[in-house]
Amino acid sequence: MSKLLRPALIAAALALAACGQSGQNAGSGKTAAIQAAMPTAVTGSVSLRTPGALSPNARLHVSLTNVSAKPPVLIGEIKDQPVAQLPASFQLDFNPANIDQNAFYVIDATVVDGERHYVAARQYPVLTKGAPAKADVQLNPEPTAAEVVEEDYKLLERAVGGMKRVQGSSEDENSTTAWDGFFDKKGLRYIREITDLGDKGRVNTYFGYREDGKVLMVVKENVPAMAERANAVVRAGWNEKGELVLKTKRDGATVGTLSDADAKALHDRAASMFDMVSKRKP
Repeated sequence: MSKLLRPALIAAALALAACGQSGQNAGSGKTAAIQAAMPTAVTGSVSLRTPGALSPNARLHVSLTNVSAKPPVLIGEIKDQPVAQLPASFQLDFNPANIDQNAFYVIDATVVDGERHYVAARQYPVLTKGAPAKADVQLNPEPTAAEVVEEDYKLLERAVGGMKRVQGSSEDENSTTAWDGFFDKKGLRYIREITDLGDKGRVNTYFGYREDGKVLMVVKENVPAMAERANAVVRAGWNEKGELVLKTKRDGATVGTLSDADAKALHDRAASMFDMVSKRKP
């Protein structure tokens, strides 16, 4: 009887093997179909939320990233592409084999135009989890390093009224100088110096300092005799690393760039004033 059953058992085994092979082929076919249906590029546009002009030096950067990976994995990018104006279209090609259907992918874009950077307020999902293969990215301008320093200085000026104050003066044959130093809990933060030159007018100099004592900004004004407003102003500012990021000068209606040497002289003067006035903490 066992001899009679043996052919039947063999046939059953062959049938099961065939079914398994059919299942494997179906799975492979499904994977191949997904890959075949996967696009090979992400397309879209990049625009400014508030329209504005770009310089001829503006460059566009677009990236496709797997943000599910730790750390995120860059899938493809368009790097340093010249862009004359926005909105502008883009096409970012990629290999579909690098796409995991269970992962999340995003498009990000930036435009660098000299010191000005335009960045997206958010990332744009694409390709998987029902997201399209197209992204229309809107960019906002980031403050430049000089604008950050200017804003920090404005905030400091507004806070001076609540600080403790010390005063001092000096004179020589040609001028009389009076200064005020302003302290908060961190120490000396601001100095206002006025030098009276008699019939030559006066010079107003304002020194702003960071909480760690580093020079933030120096503003120097030349005011003619009998005048209320300055006819010449120079401004120099440094970021948190001590790098010169703001250097402007105005003489009447003419606006220009302050030289590095003149900016250094202002910085040295600010450091010298800090050393003197900080010792008179109230």
